[in-house]
Amino acid sequence: MNRESKSVILFYPTGIVHFRNLEILKKSLPGSMFRVILEPWVKEKAAEVLENMEPGDLALVENGQLSRDAWEHVDILFLSMAYPNRFRLELVYEAARRDIPVIAIEEVNQLALNDGVINHYFLPLDYIGVPSNEEREKFLQLGVPGDSVMVTGWPFFDYKTVLQNHRYFNMRAKYNLPGQVKCCLLVLGSLKERDMVSLETRKVRQEILRIVSAGLPDAYRLLIKPHPIETGAGLAEIQKQAPAAIILDPKYPIEILLSQSDLVVNRGNSQVTLLAMILKKPVIAVPAGLKTIFHGTADFLVSNSPDEFRRILEEYSRGEEKDYSKILNTHFPFTQKQTLEKVNHLFSAALNKRPIDGMDKKIHISVLFAFLGDMGRAREIVLEFSQHEKVVLLKKLFHHVIAPGEFKILLDYFPGKILRWHLQALFIRSLIKGKNRKREAGSCLSLLEGFDGEVNPHYFVEDIVNRVELEYRAGNETKAEELIEKFYEDYSVFDYYKQAFDMLRFVYHHRRQYWSFRKALWLLGNLNKAYTRKYVKENLSSLRS
Repeated sequence: MNRESKSVILFYPTGIVHFRNLEILKKSLPGSMFRVILEPWVKEKAAEVLENMEPGDLALVENGQLSRDAWEHVDILFLSMAYPNRFRLELVYEAARRDIPVIAIEEVNQLALNDGVINHYFLPLDYIGVPSNEEREKFLQLGVPGDSVMVTGWPFFDYKTVLQNHRYFNMRAKYNLPGQVKCCLLVLGSLKERDMVSLETRKVRQEILRIVSAGLPDAYRLLIKPHPIETGAGLAEIQKQAPAAIILDPKYPIEILLSQSDLVVNRGNSQVTLLAMILKKPVIAVPAGLKTIFHGTADFLVSNSPDEFRRILEEYSRGEEKDYSKILNTHFPFTQKQTLEKVNHLFSAALNKRPIDGMDKKIHISVLFAFLGDMGRAREIVLEFSQHEKVVLLKKLFHHVIAPGEFKILLDYFPGKILRWHLQALFIRSLIKGKNRKREAGSCLSLLEGFDGEVNPHYFVEDIVNRVELEYRAGNETKAEELIEKFYEDYSVFDYYKQAFDMLRFVYHHRRQYWSFRKALWLLGNLNKAYTRKYVKENLSSLRS
């Protein structure tokens, strides 16, 4: 890495695992100094991560602010996760103001494993390191510039470390498992009701537990590793659905559990499936309706029923070797050593190339502030620029006064899908709040092409609900119903969205001309509910009309 003795990396880890990953990153960046942005929650919940850090290497966050001194001599801002929130946006804005490049390394093969769903990488990045060429292609399809996406492999897995840690924990001894009993490790995702990003609804989880419990022979003991964010009530619910299973500590390192298991089961949309294959463990995917990396490449590992589960397990028991090479060569293409070298190259590129255009980056930041509801900060940022046409149009959008023709011109300035989605979401809000909403809706819906939740629906679901209302108002009942059908099962697990979809169906279905009266009837009958309270609060003026 060039200038390695001088490079200072301001690192913002957003979870415990990201603090642990810092030690791995340091191996690829000898001579660099990491200054770690430390939020108050770390001192309270994860004091152990501070043991190997010098006080001078910590940049403290106090009252939601990072001191100006923390930016002294910084060469790179490195984000462990690029999901927009106000604090992260201010970090990226300050980096843009100082011409400091911003980079991230994808924490999992998220697009491949979640069938194209992106949930963490909306911020404007100068560089992003991704695990594979397939992942890179998916980011390019989202409009991320090609020279910003580098294939580094996935650096956060060290096989030697797993073997070293093996001796500290004996799963069989801890749970008093006889030697002849085999361990089936089922790794669950987070429950959607508690983590909207997740694709694992209660219905999906019940199906997974049903298939595995019914398909697992007596020679195996089922051990379930819940997601680290799982609550006590959630653990009790899992135990109730699988009473014979052993529920493991959700926060125990997954790599050690994988190394000591005889069979690994997952929905097929988690990094653990790839790690298990690297460790040469028998793997079965129970997708429960999700398209995964196993479909079309390793269908022989996919189970949709207890019978299929038993068949795959019998093949393993007969000693049949499953060929993981097609998946691993695609999604885990490099050795640990090669990956660390490529991470070094990623940081070198960031050090030796100017950041992307500061104006474009700040405009992106302003749109994200507006999307998060901080219109004041969004307008403040665009005021920094001269009266270029796209700046003028952005101001109109932020003030909810942009005309359809003007919005079309604005969209043409931003071909990348990620920023377009945010602009379309803001336009939907503008139409919902506009005075001539019914008339405008019909003429504007063509400008919402592509905004249909094919990716990241959890992030835009509020605006998808609003789009459904616009479709109904414009008389497009078929399209409105299609959107509701697409999202109802996943989002009806939340009372708020269930009520939203139920109200829209009640109000508009075949009764479009009476929408104000029917909406009033529905609201009167549901005044104690979350959606109604929010809707009334935000729409008092429209209800009066």
